[in-house]
Amino acid sequence: MLPTWASLPAQMDRLGANAPESLLALILASAGLAVLALILALIAVGKRLWWTSQARHRAARVEMWRAHLLEVLAGERPPHSLASQIDVAHRDAFLRFLLPYATAVRGRASERISALSHPFISGLRRELGDRRPSVRTRAVQWIGVFGGPDQAGSLRRALDDSSDRVAEVAFRHLARLGGPGDTERLLSCLGRLTHVDRRQVSSALAKLGEGAAPRLRAAVAASNRSQFVRVCCAETLRWLGDADAAPLAARLLREMSVDLEAAPAEVAASLLRLLRAVGRKEHRSVARRFCWSPVPFVRIHAARALGQLGTGADEELLNALVSEDSSRWVALGAARSLVELKQVASLRALKDSDHRRSRLASDVLPTSQPTPQT
Repeated sequence: MLPTWASLPAQMDRLGANAPESLLALILASAGLAVLALILALIAVGKRLWWTSQARHRAARVEMWRAHLLEVLAGERPPHSLASQIDVAHRDAFLRFLLPYATAVRGRASERISALSHPFISGLRRELGDRRPSVRTRAVQWIGVFGGPDQAGSLRRALDDSSDRVAEVAFRHLARLGGPGDTERLLSCLGRLTHVDRRQVSSALAKLGEGAAPRLRAAVAASNRSQFVRVCCAETLRWLGDADAAPLAARLLREMSVDLEAAPAEVAASLLRLLRAVGRKEHRSVARRFCWSPVPFVRIHAARALGQLGTGADEELLNALVSEDSSRWVALGAARSLVELKQVASLRALKDSDHRRSRLASDVLPTSQPTPQT
């Protein structure tokens, strides 16, 4: 006979009384796990609903900010009318939203972006004292992007931050917002930035403008400076097209050429690149000397410098580098210089020979364009 609902509790009690304790424990544990799984599922569903709701709110805020920002950029409403609507809790989100516009617009629109972000600068300056390097890095980045020259003081102080990453970001923005007077201050910070690509450092320093050139030339000439500093300064002078640096570069290279084995290779290569950019024909002799450097990449830049500074009299030397130098890259640089000097007869002969560099000659020789048929 099947049990009725009324008799079920009693029968469960009898089952529990007769069941082993281990089975009861297993049943209770299973029931507990089922309840826990249900609770976790409810929490997961609740979080998903909450995140979905927050995402909708964020999207709605961004759309509102975008609509109002376009009106501000068009001059249809003043910047403070939008800035006053930004809740303190939404400051970081708003500045992240504003960041692409701040780096893209120019002129009057850039001024409006600066005015729009100005109320938040004081809060960013306070964050420069935060104990977390990531917060200080973000603060320096945003001060540099949204601030103007009036924020250069904060960036100068950030150069002394204990975090190299903070100092690196401050360096880039101070070079843009500061002026030639900050050159020495920036150069003194370079010892902390040896991990940074030199092209990036030179690109930043070039933003100081031509007024920084005298200090940069002095740094290149200072033998007590590190090779990293001297190379970055020489590259910056090349970016600036500083013609006054050519006699200095030639003099320094002449002094180094007394002992090519001991010459600082990276500095010599940078000075040769500088001469190629701003040197004159009278500087070709010093470039010729470094075609015999024991360091291949120095010979490459010496050969390339002759492409701008050399004459037909340098054809024999360049041909020797093409056919005899142990480095294919040096040979390639010399061949390209021969093309620049329009001394290609020897390259054509090399192309048609069975020499190991015949393919190289073929690659650098200009291809003749077929005459169109009429």
